[in-house]
Amino acid sequence: MKVYAVQMEIVSGNPKRNFETMDRYIGEAKKHGADLVIFPDCCLFGGAYPEKGSAFAIECISYGYQIAALANGIDILFGNIDDQFSDGDKVICDSEEDALPPCNHAYYAAEQKLTRIKSPFYFPDELEPYPLASGRKIGIFAGNHDWNLLGEQLCPGDFFINISSFFYRTGEGNHYRRDIAEVAEKYGVSVLHLNAVGVHNEGKCIKAFAGESSIFEPSRKMVYSFPAFEPRAELLEFKNFGVKGTFVPQTPLTPIAEKRKALTYMIRASLRQMKIPRVVIGVSGGIDSAVNAVLHADALGAENVYLVNLPTRFNSETTKNAAGKLAENLGCSYLALPMTGVLESCRETLNAAVFSGGETVTVEGIHFENLQARLRSAVFLSTIASVLGAAFTCNGNKTEVMAGYCTLYGDTAGIFCALGDLWKTEVYELAREINRESERIPEASIEIPASAELSEAQNVDEGKGDPIIYAYHDRLFRFWMEENRTLDETLEALDDGALPRQIGFSETDFRRLYPTDEPAVFDMRYWWRRYRGIALAKRIQMPPILSVSSRSFGEMNESQIDADL
Repeated sequence: MKVYAVQMEIVSGNPKRNFETMDRYIGEAKKHGADLVIFPDCCLFGGAYPEKGSAFAIECISYGYQIAALANGIDILFGNIDDQFSDGDKVICDSEEDALPPCNHAYYAAEQKLTRIKSPFYFPDELEPYPLASGRKIGIFAGNHDWNLLGEQLCPGDFFINISSFFYRTGEGNHYRRDIAEVAEKYGVSVLHLNAVGVHNEGKCIKAFAGESSIFEPSRKMVYSFPAFEPRAELLEFKNFGVKGTFVPQTPLTPIAEKRKALTYMIRASLRQMKIPRVVIGVSGGIDSAVNAVLHADALGAENVYLVNLPTRFNSETTKNAAGKLAENLGCSYLALPMTGVLESCRETLNAAVFSGGETVTVEGIHFENLQARLRSAVFLSTIASVLGAAFTCNGNKTEVMAGYCTLYGDTAGIFCALGDLWKTEVYELAREINRESERIPEASIEIPASAELSEAQNVDEGKGDPIIYAYHDRLFRFWMEENRTLDETLEALDDGALPRQIGFSETDFRRLYPTDEPAVFDMRYWWRRYRGIALAKRIQMPPILSVSSRSFGEMNESQIDADL
């Protein structure tokens, strides 16, 4: 049996575009003499579940029947919502799960007759393999649930098809492939898992379908794999007890290289969907803006990335030179625009202002630092981007986002936050990955202390920088955020002497930082207050974050502020 498997790039929330793509692939499948063409379960609606009875739901269902009408001698397997879901007077099913999101059904169109194969999430008793004219059967699955419902009905020589789509999460693809290999071995059948590619914008969080579709034989051997983050269609022949085809193994990537590929794809795909052809990036000479610039240059081409350095008297020659060197290395258009004059003029104007009640506006200290950040983003970068027909970006990382170590309406601004799901130590790791083949990021950007350079107290040439000790605080913050631990649990672990081990930090280095528990407790309470206080308020107003981890800001329900702290 010849199967045309389509790892399709979906456009979330645009069934018309997705139908046109499917129509083209169905035509290709017919030309190749395929018996069956397969698409992922989200191929029409993308990652955006429609509301029951909505125009979007009805549109998806309408295009589903148009796909069925294209069968005409070929079988088509694809995913869509249930047609009952379009009728506001009906429920999805009689299950207790009716309150959950709409069920992804697999539809099998054979000779223009539409047969619904219902997901076991809602219909566990009705799920049956699809019989073929040859007497073989296909176990068709559209969810991540119990394979046993279908597997027990299959025989050697039959095969499984799983069209479930999943979003990229670091390392998750390896876990999923292990599960598929186990199913293939357990039931003695080949298993094809088909995923989608494409991005889905949830408002405060942007996710990507990973691709990496794969086929496993009963020996647990992966006999075919599709690339990550690339649309691909392959003609496969399921024959006897295996799959006939030319296996081209994909080069395994390290976790950080995998994240780099994911972020580059998400930048490219997201901006393409937003119809934004170019970007402006404020480059300080530091590590975050340098890594962000490389990712965007790789995604869009260096000619579509404009780098702008906006120094004040607090910026060192070291960082200014590093910013210029970065632009030279990448081949991006570059502008160095000192803004000291505008900055001082703005401060003088504000300092001279007096309210009718006699209050004055004295812009010093932290207020002067924030003014610098806001002028850079809200005034200079946004205006330059507007003139160039571009967007400007946010350079923030996950550590800063969690701790609120950023200026509201300043460095929190931008079209999206590409590094917002990378801890600061991961940003350094990504910089080293980028420079593995050649030095694209100047070594100075990696070696200097991380610093906002907004005052004399942050002079990098004197070894001064941020108040966050990234090697330690990244692990502490991950313990709180990704492992969902509380401050009380952290203090208890500290009291038991187990904290360094639990967060993966050296006991020796921990005691070098905090010889006694008292300063460690003071530090924890300070950052916890920020995490669940002012930082939460800032995160609500952050640009969307590109999500690459199992737990990222933007997809979390952050409604609680710890008022007691």
